[in-house]
Amino acid sequence: MGTLSFVPAVFRSGSFNGDGRQDLLIRKTTSGELFVLPHCGEFRGAQTYGDPVLIGTGFGSHLWLCAGDLTGDGTADLVCITNDDRTLVFLNQGGLDGLHTLGEPIHVGGKPPERTYDTIALGDLTGDGIVDIIGRVQGTGEIHRILHQGKVDGPNTFAPPADFALIDPTDLPVGLADITGSGEPDLLVRRADGVLVCHEVYAGGKGKDALPLASGGRYALGGGWDEAKAIDITDIDGDGHPDLLALRGDGSLVVHRHGGSFDPDDPGSTFLPAVTIATNWGGYDIVS
Repeated sequence: MGTLSFVPAVFRSGSFNGDGRQDLLIRKTTSGELFVLPHCGEFRGAQTYGDPVLIGTGFGSHLWLCAGDLTGDGTADLVCITNDDRTLVFLNQGGLDGLHTLGEPIHVGGKPPERTYDTIALGDLTGDGIVDIIGRVQGTGEIHRILHQGKVDGPNTFAPPADFALIDPTDLPVGLADITGSGEPDLLVRRADGVLVCHEVYAGGKGKDALPLASGGRYALGGGWDEAKAIDITDIDGDGHPDLLALRGDGSLVVHRHGGSFDPDDPGSTFLPAVTIATNWGGYDIVS
């Protein structure tokens, strides 16, 4: 895959202990320490996540970190972009086990042709249970898909970039999630005015190598998302629908739960009003 010039904080949750519930990965800004907060098993507001478990140190200079299953074993691995534009993968060693949770870094970047992306995000485009990557080409509205090739194999882990979607250059791709209930991932985009928009990328079907054959509607889900310094796609209540976490500038962590249905005539009703699940999180800059 290509290089990365700047990455806004958009992420996707994963299960570090392998129980299928989406845990939280967070980074402490000043120390570069990584912690995982395990999901308790049900949505309990501020008690949804357990005590933080330290899983890594020395990650302060990394531009971007995200949790996702890269092996299909049901446990979350770690994908990192370093400040010298290397893409590294740290594989889960079998569960949540403190500083033994992750293995040694594997360099997977450098797959030609080289591209420079200013935003990337994770999501499963092929439906194989392993996360792929989308990236926006720097300074454009071109979104590429970078497919996982089935196993972590150094620079051969990901296929060369290919076209995926076209958005406005001022829009921020937030990530991939099945918002509409179609069974295929939709593209979430935050517009410059703070409105979150759902793009039905696969409304016209899916071709070879997850190529969108024709896109569908674009639905405004709600405003005010420019207040978030980090956005995470998760399933906090275990109902199978994607929920959205937002780390706000005031240090509060809020969740907008999916209401369980999607009405194209009233897309603004898709997500429920925000519920605060943590406060005083101003010292963290990543929530994944």
